[in-house]
Amino acid sequence: MSIRSMLPRALRSPARRVLTVAVAATVIATIGGLGTAAAADDPPRTQYHEMHANCTVTHRLGDDPIVFPGLAGASHNHSFIGNPATNANSTPASLVGGATSCEDQEDASGYWFPTLLQNGNPVLPDKPTVYYKSDVKDYRTVKPFPAGFKLLVGDARTPDAAHFTGNWQCPGYKGNEIPASCPSGSSLVVRMTAPSCWDGVHLDTADHKSHMTWPVSGVCPATHPVPLPMLEIKLPYKLPGGNTSNLAYSSGASYTFHYDFMNGWDAARQAYLVTYCINGGRQCNGYGEDPNKP
Repeated sequence: MSIRSMLPRALRSPARRVLTVAVAATVIATIGGLGTAAAADDPPRTQYHEMHANCTVTHRLGDDPIVFPGLAGASHNHSFIGNPATNANSTPASLVGGATSCEDQEDASGYWFPTLLQNGNPVLPDKPTVYYKSDVKDYRTVKPFPAGFKLLVGDARTPDAAHFTGNWQCPGYKGNEIPASCPSGSSLVVRMTAPSCWDGVHLDTADHKSHMTWPVSGVCPATHPVPLPMLEIKLPYKLPGGNTSNLAYSSGASYTFHYDFMNGWDAARQAYLVTYCINGGRQCNGYGEDPNKP
């Protein structure tokens, strides 16, 4: 991959195609020094330290290549975003370099979640976003997801809304259950975050969760010392007239919502974006740009 392809789009525009040797050297040094900032000093105060994966739904299948690898149709129906080839036989290695429905064409990851149904009919989200954020105090120490990484976030076996770790929102409402209705013309939004501290060893575990845990007071614990991006999914559903009646997921009640991530990023591109956007204290859009902090 060329240095130019790793840069945010603003630096790849026709007006800025001529990069000086100094700028190129800075990019190489930044990528090479990924996540090496010492935690001995306090990081500069910044409101944002995130990047976005904005992707559209590509297909629906009863497949789950993390929970039921190689078993086509063994799962409840999932809606997939990102790599359009994701299916029961997918592996991280098979995804890398593939096509994608994400704005950043180097993100061929697979992201999937149970399909929302209304009166038994699929309801697809409008403009899904997966945020990659820092959940540790020193955002400069966050490292990219390693090649081969997999993660399940949430649990289809959640017993009730009180144990739901995500939240539902629409104008005037935020809670752990779907509201009785939403204002006409608005979206019903479900959000859920993932733990961001990695054990530094396992790319997956038997429950697809134990290799990750939450930071404590903004610091990763000794058992899981490596800070990775904190994933947060946001799925807006446009419902005619704000009608939320008879909604359920293919996995069951609303509180069974969960999602999966299989890393299919081009490694150099993800490393650059983590450095530039998260370590750099920026709010990058789906193309890896922060217009307010270039």
